[in-house]
Amino acid sequence: MSVPIVIDCDPGVDDALALLLALASPELEVRGVTTVAGNASLADVDRNAAHVLDLAAAPADLPLVSGLAGPISRTARLRDEPMHGAGGLGGLVPASPPRAFGPGHAVDWLAEQALRSPGELTLVAIGPLSNVAALLARHPQAGPALREIVVMGGAAFAQGNITPAAEFNFHADPEAARYVLESGLPVRIVGLDVTRAALYPLREAEELAALPGTAGIAGALLRDYALRYLDRFGVAAVPVHDALAVAAVAHPGLLGWEEGTASVECAGELTRGALVADLRTPGRARHVRVARTVDADGFAARLTEGIASYAAEPNDSARTP
Repeated sequence: MSVPIVIDCDPGVDDALALLLALASPELEVRGVTTVAGNASLADVDRNAAHVLDLAAAPADLPLVSGLAGPISRTARLRDEPMHGAGGLGGLVPASPPRAFGPGHAVDWLAEQALRSPGELTLVAIGPLSNVAALLARHPQAGPALREIVVMGGAAFAQGNITPAAEFNFHADPEAARYVLESGLPVRIVGLDVTRAALYPLREAEELAALPGTAGIAGALLRDYALRYLDRFGVAAVPVHDALAVAAVAHPGLLGWEEGTASVECAGELTRGALVADLRTPGRARHVRVARTVDADGFAARLTEGIASYAAEPNDSARTP
């Protein structure tokens, strides 16, 4: 039986690959996609999400709803352009107008979905947690109606990727991340501790790029992402952060988890956005599970399989230069 999910994202190359993986995974039932500013502006991530869904030949009636244009309490911070390229999707160029967005706001739409199916829906949040925090604050009955929240963010026991202390998504809106992690709701965190231990090889991305149709377009997106990582860090493999969070829902056995509590530093001059996880203290409400280990080969195989599955159905809604 497939797991019903909604995906809150800020495409972003790894978000795009996560969406493609989710839509290709029979273990998942994607009920909708919402967007939030993060890797690029809201206008850019809206456009990117629409084109990725078209690239995947997602059903025309799959809900796509736009969300918050910035953090819940402060001005917008960094965009991760060095890794994702101008506009957020590197070399992926739309060749046709994208699908239309649904009416209303992502925060309200997410609340409607949660309340419609209490205890059933998993919210996979792979961008800054602005929409999710607003959901919990504005619709206090909706959060407890979720089955769980799976978050890509943080670096509990590793160095950050946007500052030495912080991972990008948590740094982009630390107040939102803190609100979600301290909500008492069941949260699973897929952070840099495991995403950096599950690097996808450049050579395999090059093989995917040689496939026909949508698979080749997605493979080229992944290949170019890996090449930027190679140029920046000297490693011929790349962490596909958000896709691992999706894989964590489709294939829970890929990751090893530890329970505890967690919060996010919001005030520190040098530590803003840092994830602070307490996996030691007994007797407290241990509602957060932090991923500590990963089957890297298993994840790579799942991502390869997911992208390669699009080779059978070429799609001309996007192209690479």
